[in-house]
Amino acid sequence: MTVRKVTITDVAQEAGVSVATVSLVLSGKGRISQKTADKVNATIEALGYVRNQQAAFLRDNVSNVIGLIIPDLTSPFYSEVASGISRYLETHNKIVFLTQSGNSRESFNLCLDSLISYGVDGIIVGGGSYLNQDIQQRLARHHIPVVCAARASECSGIDIIRPDNTLAAKIATEHLINNGHHQIAYFGGEGHSLTRAERIGGYCSTLIQYGLPFKTEWIIDVDNKQQHIIEKMTDFLHQYPKVSAVICHNTATALGAYLGALKIGNTISSADNYSYFNQEITLLGFDDIGSEALYDIPVSFITQPAREIGINAASRIIQRMNDSDSAPQSVLLAPGFSQLKS
Repeated sequence: MTVRKVTITDVAQEAGVSVATVSLVLSGKGRISQKTADKVNATIEALGYVRNQQAAFLRDNVSNVIGLIIPDLTSPFYSEVASGISRYLETHNKIVFLTQSGNSRESFNLCLDSLISYGVDGIIVGGGSYLNQDIQQRLARHHIPVVCAARASECSGIDIIRPDNTLAAKIATEHLINNGHHQIAYFGGEGHSLTRAERIGGYCSTLIQYGLPFKTEWIIDVDNKQQHIIEKMTDFLHQYPKVSAVICHNTATALGAYLGALKIGNTISSADNYSYFNQEITLLGFDDIGSEALYDIPVSFITQPAREIGINAASRIIQRMNDSDSAPQSVLLAPGFSQLKS
């Protein structure tokens, strides 16, 4: 048995108004009295009428859909960014069309093609690796605004919302120095990472500011595979036993570094409880939201404002949709001392 779909004509007949009046109430346009609008909306609710979004799009050229491209759905950082975007856009009656690009330019372009063909009102890109001038010009031809919500980016000429990685590393390094550490290493991340480059910049400049040794051999790159991190950490501590603190690139690095240090007999101390008289190593990392699993071990974290990045990116894409000629903004969201936790 087929259930007939409720139509706009059904709503008009039930409410005792014209089809044109119902259409004006649905679109929010026209001079309709509040009493009539309330009556039509109550009828819509009672009958279970579902608005035809595609028809509205064809009529108004507005889809109320924002496209989102993120590199990896399983990334804690980008999951939080997506959550912030979704929560904010819901309050503005927008829907998020989420796509995953992976680490492939071809996949990124496929995501972009899908969003353009769907007719989204705007696009937020998590991670700016594949955003170049050609793509920006292509989106401009389709009159689709774009905002970049990224850990780090080389984008220019578009709105960028991202964490201040340099400041985060300065806070981490200075915190360790203020707690008595004079030989501090940086561990993790891969050489091509812009985020890593920004954090190392903050780390190095702070060491120099305090007149402490900066050695390139104390900056170790490594992927996120636990076995690789453990092996590199044990090798590093065997070679440089006087290093008392290690800044870890992310939570995966922090966990691997912790296991590697334990493997060779080190005691792990928190960033605030270092002792000069024991074989101790202090670990401090950047929290990419997955660190709840590490709360039982003495590793300190500086939290990155991932959800706030999402909220700000969503706010900016709506502003951009309403004012396409405004100058692009580059917004850095900074961690604070209150975000340091262990």
